[in-house]
Amino acid sequence: MVPMTSILVATDFSDGARYAAERAAFVAQEQSAHLSLIHVMSRSALSDLRKLFFAPPDVETTLIDDAKHTLNAIADGLSRQTGVMRSTAVKTGHAQAEILSATESADLLVLGAHGESSLPDLMLGTTAERVLSACTRPVLVVKSPPKTRYQHVLVPVDFSPYSASALAMASRIAPLAHMTILHVFRIPFEGRLQIVGASETGIRRYCEEEQQSAEQQMFELIRESHLDSNRVSYRVERGDPSPMILATAEELLSDLIVIGKHGQSWFEDLFLGSVTHHILARSKCDTLVVHKEPAKRSS
Repeated sequence: MVPMTSILVATDFSDGARYAAERAAFVAQEQSAHLSLIHVMSRSALSDLRKLFFAPPDVETTLIDDAKHTLNAIADGLSRQTGVMRSTAVKTGHAQAEILSATESADLLVLGAHGESSLPDLMLGTTAERVLSACTRPVLVVKSPPKTRYQHVLVPVDFSPYSASALAMASRIAPLAHMTILHVFRIPFEGRLQIVGASETGIRRYCEEEQQSAEQQMFELIRESHLDSNRVSYRVERGDPSPMILATAEELLSDLIVIGKHGQSWFEDLFLGSVTHHILARSKCDTLVVHKEPAKRSS
C-alpha cells in the first residue's frame, strides 16, 4: 500500500476548518506525510471592503499579514502536537481556483463542515460545492473534533469501479481501523410489483438471488482488494441505500464513511438526489469522497 506524501487542508479559520486541520495533521502524522495549509482571501471581497468602508490603501496588506500570522500560528500548534512537517500559504484570488491549483500536488484535500451536519442545505455557488465537484483528488469532509485515529470505517459499495477505489483509499487513510463493507440493493418498482401481478414468492426468490449474487461479488471484491480479513466485515442489506448507509454508520459508531463520487457533476448530484450527496449532507461522521480512478500526480 502506497502511503500518502502530501495532505492539503483549506481553512477559513472557522471552527469546522479548525477540526479539519487537526484531523489532517493526525492523518499526516500516521502517513508520515507533509501537511500544507492554505487560506484564500477573496480579491473581490477585498475590493468591496475598500469601496464600502473607505478603508485605507494598505488594508489589503494588513489583512494578508494578519491571515499569515493566524495561519502560521495554527500550523505551529499542529506541528508541536503531531511533529509533522508543514507549510502554509495565504493566497488572494478566487477560492475555488486557488484551492484546486494547490491540490495538484496533494494526495488528499481536507475541508471542514460548517454547522452540526455537513453541508446541510448546500446551495449552488458555494466554495465547498464547487471544489467537491471539480477536485480530482480524494476529499475528506471533517465534521467533528478528532479525538483519535479512525477506529471504524464504513465503505458502501455498489460493485462499480468506484468500489475498489473507495476500499483502497479507506485502507490508506485508516490502515488500523476495522472496515465494514456495505452493499444495499433495491427491488425495482417494489411498491408497484403487486399491481403487475408479482407474487410474494417471486419477490422473495428475487431477493434471495440478489443476496447470493451480492455476497459472491463481495467475496471477490475483498479478495481482489487484498484486505486484511481480520479487520474486515461485510453486510448485504435490502432497502433504500442512503437511509440504510446512515443507519448502519450510526449503529456501528463509524467515525468515517468512504464513498465514491457518482455523477458527472455536483449539479447532477444535487438535483438527482445521489447517494453521495445525501451521505455528505446527512451523515454525522466524517466523509471521504473518492473518485473512480486515483488521480495522477503532476510532475
